[in-house]
Amino acid sequence: MWSVRVSKHYVLCPIGRSISIQRVLNNESSVEYPPILDLKPGPSKLRLELETHEKIRNLHTIEEKTIGINMPRYYGWQSFVVKDKVIPYDFLPFAQTTTKTKLNLVETLPNYVSNEVSQQLIDRIKPHLEDCLVFEHNRTRSRGVMKNYNNFIESPSTNEVAKSIVEQVNRILLANLSAEYPHLFEAQVDYEPRIEAFWNVHGFAATKEDEEMRKKKNEPEENLKDPVDRWIHYFGQPTIQIRHKLPLPILPTNKLTVATSQSSGSDKFQEYDVPNYDYDPKIYLKLPYERRHGVSIPGFWPNDDHKFGLLSIHTNEYLENRPPNFGEEEHQEAIHAQAILASFAWLVGQAHYQGFTACNEITYPFVNQSIITNGKLWSFYAYQLNTMRFFKSQDEINRPLEPNNICWATKATELYHDIKDNRIVGWNDNVLKDMLSCYINTPQARDHELSPYLGEENVIANIDDNKRRAWLHDRHQRLTSHRPRHHLEPEIYDWERIYKIKFETRQFEPRRRFFELDQDPLNERRLDGHLGHYIPRKFRNENLRTRRKRFENTYYPDV
Repeated sequence: MWSVRVSKHYVLCPIGRSISIQRVLNNESSVEYPPILDLKPGPSKLRLELETHEKIRNLHTIEEKTIGINMPRYYGWQSFVVKDKVIPYDFLPFAQTTTKTKLNLVETLPNYVSNEVSQQLIDRIKPHLEDCLVFEHNRTRSRGVMKNYNNFIESPSTNEVAKSIVEQVNRILLANLSAEYPHLFEAQVDYEPRIEAFWNVHGFAATKEDEEMRKKKNEPEENLKDPVDRWIHYFGQPTIQIRHKLPLPILPTNKLTVATSQSSGSDKFQEYDVPNYDYDPKIYLKLPYERRHGVSIPGFWPNDDHKFGLLSIHTNEYLENRPPNFGEEEHQEAIHAQAILASFAWLVGQAHYQGFTACNEITYPFVNQSIITNGKLWSFYAYQLNTMRFFKSQDEINRPLEPNNICWATKATELYHDIKDNRIVGWNDNVLKDMLSCYINTPQARDHELSPYLGEENVIANIDDNKRRAWLHDRHQRLTSHRPRHHLEPEIYDWERIYKIKFETRQFEPRRRFFELDQDPLNERRLDGHLGHYIPRKFRNENLRTRRKRFENTYYPDV
């Protein structure tokens, strides 16, 4: 190897290969040099992370992206589990921080028809709604009074009553509006679907366990207390959700007027900026910290054509057993937190089915509408997802469209005042208008590509290779089922923690356990860290080159 200096640079030339020095001197711009990389641990880890994200984005099918996210963890990711109807005290700051949502209180949702048309629809629907509400009211009273066994009065729960009312209201509105608004006739209605969402959030304060883990990895002492990333896994089950083939249009922010302090009664209730909630949720909110495989399911499977949400309706029966000393304002904030998490999780699942993941930013906004009710009090929400990538590293290719997600909310308001003599007393037409606006809002086709990160296959059902298609389908089902792994998670028994770790009284015993060998199988074992199914000798190929193959192929994505 010899070198030639050209304009303060060296051109390396192997022995036995000629090079034109004059050509390099005359055209220095044609010489390309590799980028200078920072070899420190932090930048090196960041480059590896971005390379992994790029590999996941380049996968062609939805199911392969799900498998690719879970490749680094055989036993799943350590995640905070958030459930739809479990709302701890003062939960709104955590919900806003983990979803990066700015909450605005509005007087009413935008009305997509004129006031005259809206009033005509209300007059037509009111008699049907009155019959429905009166029937459910009488049925509740009869069940609570007539059934008495051994001094035990059986009465339906708030959840059962709210579910019945929601189903009847949805049936009435669809039946009366589908003829004039064809998108409702084309929509798909799901009852109590399964909603899951999985995403990462940066900015939580490091715990003592995190600091000890960083010490084991020989990180600098000044970085031991840096903020850490936490995975969030959401589980929800709305009462009803309505889907369509086309997405909802972007929300007209100019029509959403923020409520005044006179109508809300408090400036704090008027607008909620995104807080910086960095406390440990395991301690302050008592959230379970479990290992879960990261999957996002918006209530249907990837091969469904209706992949965009129109409306989801939820119940809030948890308020029935909520301590009254929390106050009405905290009860209202709990409903806001439930709506924010439910809307964000549903939109994350929809974005995942369009090829976007927690590792890759969305390229256009997603819009959703939601209603939370107990049958009498109704709250309406409109949510716009602008970003879903909350990692510390934000690469230039996937910058968010907007810095925050936005949720517009209305205060919980009574649909009617009372029911007397089988008649509704005190209808609230404003609630009926908001209810109609959620159904009348028509989805529209977008003028851009909806799935820029998906290939021609889109889903694994379109893969031509039979073995690969069946294998990927089986692997995806196993991940989404959340069944325990074939090999159970390794654990440290109590006697080992006492006699081997805390006091070290068994020095002469051979060191064979993973914690004695400085191994971390929970975080080091990958999803593909196993062989394929064993092939018995009689089923092996007779070809001399392949008959020694004892295990079947695996088709994990290259992540």
